[in-house]
Order: sequence, then C-alpha cells, then structure tokens
Amino acid sequence: MTKAILKRKIFETDFAIHELVLFLDTHPANQKAIKLLAEFRKKRQELIGIYEDKFEPFVITADDAYTGECWQWLKGPWPWENDFMEA
Repeated sequence: MTKAILKRKIFETDFAIHELVLFLDTHPANQKAIKLLAEFRKKRQELIGIYEDKFEPFVITADDAYTGECWQWLKGPWPWENDFMEA
C-alpha cells in the first residue's frame, strides 16, 4: 500500500469517526453507533500503526524536532508541493 493510499484511508476513517461523534451527540444511547465508533477507532489505530511502520510518525510533535543543522521540514516538500492525496 502506498503512502498516499494509506493516508487517504486514515483520513476517510477520521471522517467517519467525526460523523459518528456528531451523531452520538444527539443519540447517546444508540448502541449500533457506539459499536461502530469503537470499530473505526480500532481501524484507525491499525492504519496509523501500518503507516508509522512503513513511513514515518503520523503525528509530528515538538519531541520529534530535529536537533541537527536544520529542521526536517525545510528539506521539503512544502505542503503546496505535496501530492500525498493523489493515488
């Protein structure tokens, strides 16, 4: 699975999670939605695990800051040069 496809799957799963959370705001006792939310959260963790094993950390934090001669993000690509959403 390519980096782009994997990111797309993670973003799709994130979208489903956000929609289910919104649904559960108004239907907090819906057991089907609660179960589905748990499944999507598990799937997201699995996808992120695969992504991080194959490529890089999915979420970059201050703890990941490079301590060498320059910041890693300076080596590009810049966000507008990135085609990670293209399959």
